[in-house]
Amino acid sequence: MAPLVRPRPRSAGPLLAALCLGSLGEAAAQACVLPSSPPPSRSRVVFILDTSGSMQGLGDGRANIFARVQGAILRGMRAAQAPGSVELLTFDKGPRQRRSFAWPSQRGEFERAVNGIRADGSNTWLYTSMQSMFASLQSRDDTATTVYVLTDGIDNNPDRAATIATALAAFNVTRGNFDKLYYVGLGVQVPAEVKAQFAQTTFAQAVELPLNTPPDLTSALLLPGMVNVSPDASFAFRRPQGTRLSLESGNVGGGQVTILNPEGAGDRVRLGIQGSVPAGSVGYVCADLPDGEQRLLLRFEQTTPPPSGAPAPQPPALGTLRLLNPDFRRELKRGEKAVLRYQAVNGPVTVEVAQAPGEITAQLPDTVVSLLEGQQVELTLTDLTLRGGQQAAPSLRLNNAATQAVPAVVGVEPVRRNWWWLLLLPVPLLLLLWWRREGGPFEPYALSVDRALRITLHERATGRRRSRPARRDLSDVGALFRMPGLRGIVLERYQPDIAPEDEVVLDNSDTNSIRDYAAQRGRRALRLQAQPERLRLHKDTQPEGTFLELQETLALGQLYVFTPYEPPRARVRPAAPPPEPPIEVIVTLLRGVAMQDLELPLEDVDLADVFAEEGLRGLVVRREPGLLRLRALAAGMRLRHISREFGPGDALPLAVMLDLAAPGGTFQLRVRDKASMSRMRR
Repeated sequence: MAPLVRPRPRSAGPLLAALCLGSLGEAAAQACVLPSSPPPSRSRVVFILDTSGSMQGLGDGRANIFARVQGAILRGMRAAQAPGSVELLTFDKGPRQRRSFAWPSQRGEFERAVNGIRADGSNTWLYTSMQSMFASLQSRDDTATTVYVLTDGIDNNPDRAATIATALAAFNVTRGNFDKLYYVGLGVQVPAEVKAQFAQTTFAQAVELPLNTPPDLTSALLLPGMVNVSPDASFAFRRPQGTRLSLESGNVGGGQVTILNPEGAGDRVRLGIQGSVPAGSVGYVCADLPDGEQRLLLRFEQTTPPPSGAPAPQPPALGTLRLLNPDFRRELKRGEKAVLRYQAVNGPVTVEVAQAPGEITAQLPDTVVSLLEGQQVELTLTDLTLRGGQQAAPSLRLNNAATQAVPAVVGVEPVRRNWWWLLLLPVPLLLLLWWRREGGPFEPYALSVDRALRITLHERATGRRRSRPARRDLSDVGALFRMPGLRGIVLERYQPDIAPEDEVVLDNSDTNSIRDYAAQRGRRALRLQAQPERLRLHKDTQPEGTFLELQETLALGQLYVFTPYEPPRARVRPAAPPPEPPIEVIVTLLRGVAMQDLELPLEDVDLADVFAEEGLRGLVVRREPGLLRLRALAAGMRLRHISREFGPGDALPLAVMLDLAAPGGTFQLRVRDKASMSRMRR
């Protein structure tokens, strides 16, 4: 088994990190031999990234390092061009998100995913997340896997079911001969139990970085298990003085390969090739470092040298900025600002202000900004105390290393004018100037409310505004602004109800929860409590007649136009005519030559009882206003007129002759009203 790093006695000078690994025999230290054959041809890089709030300096965090870590991941993967895959796991209170990307075909998706991560979680359940991730890794013989655990805290999961020992055991089950594991403490000491467990392995390394220092994934200390050889026969390998490099074999893919600069410090290692090394060939390099050893696989990205014999292109430099508006206005008066627009080129870059003179301020949207290639950022320069002709230039720090100068700005001395002669103006002229400035009396046409619950009156003609803070309970707009015409419009300040799904539950261990809960407790709004009879508040841009209702909440930023209002007149219905009295009906029974007239009462009557004729039993009628209604008809009876037959519920016509066929005989009935009979007699 080839070691990851073999520790050696430390020098007196400071080290970049503490390496806690098991020791090997002297023979293993001297030999550079592949642990298995054939070696893997693909790479897999796994990031287990702490996204608790401490990574942004919240809670118990000591530094806002998250943006720098994002930039370090982007730059490291840009330099690691070996094909394969890259996986991204974020965690705080356990595993949070996991995504996998093909590399390098999905490089754009990966970089956007890294840039979109936010460190806003609570707690650091480190060992649980590591164990869950390691258990899900699949063993691949053709792949060299490198795992980076990046955290600025220690495990604080109250459930101790998962430990560093169980996490390492899960990793050891599926790891291959070329797999590596890095535990990177960002400004914190690596826990003693991690160091103790890592010391028993040959594949795990613990690294402690100084406060506010991001990891450098292109350095010899944290290099992945496989790197790509560029077409110019070189590969990135940042190493200190005292380093010695050697190859496991000088024959790679049939070509004879040697290291041209095997000793000393540098950023790249250059290879000498006799013959040609086909694309996809893999070699093995051993680095003898001042503080240990490092082993890595070399994968040749292209056939080297190219078959055509043309010179190979130089690898591009990673992460720099280009100024997009070099013609910006550099002359600044006191308090003026200049905005410089930069664009990231040649890969991702992290940007922060390295230095700014005391005469100006230099401000980015955030303390550290992480940019993908092609993304832009604005740098704002503000003149504080520049004298006329004085120049000042800040500088930017890129990728936490190199600095880039910012074009200088020049101070402009303000023109001084003496206004003392205005005191000689006569008082009437001063009053006239004041009147013009004020624009005459203030005549508002609408009001609005902002987030701070300030009531603002708007004037349509001049665009002037007047604002007053709402009172704690009730605010009469007319009294608040001393405008009698608006008296009676009363706004009430209150705390609106919160939907159960939107309610924030206080968690004292989470700074985000504390902040959101405080904002929830301080939430206030205004609603209409009263309004005068002749004035309404019309909602601007809404259909005509859309008024603010009583107890309705005023929307922030909405204009409410003062609208004269005429209450609708109450509709007065004309008095209903008195009910028509029932007509006086005369019913005549004709039997042969005999005739009998009777006046009917105001209730249901059976004509058999009226005329003392049993043959009419079952014929029931009733006087109603304006008519005589047939109420019932016995079985076997038929009451007819020359034009129709009547049934129960029908109104009987007046002044007609009706024929009644009944089981007891045949009868004739004549129905008339008393008034018509009187007219006939006259």
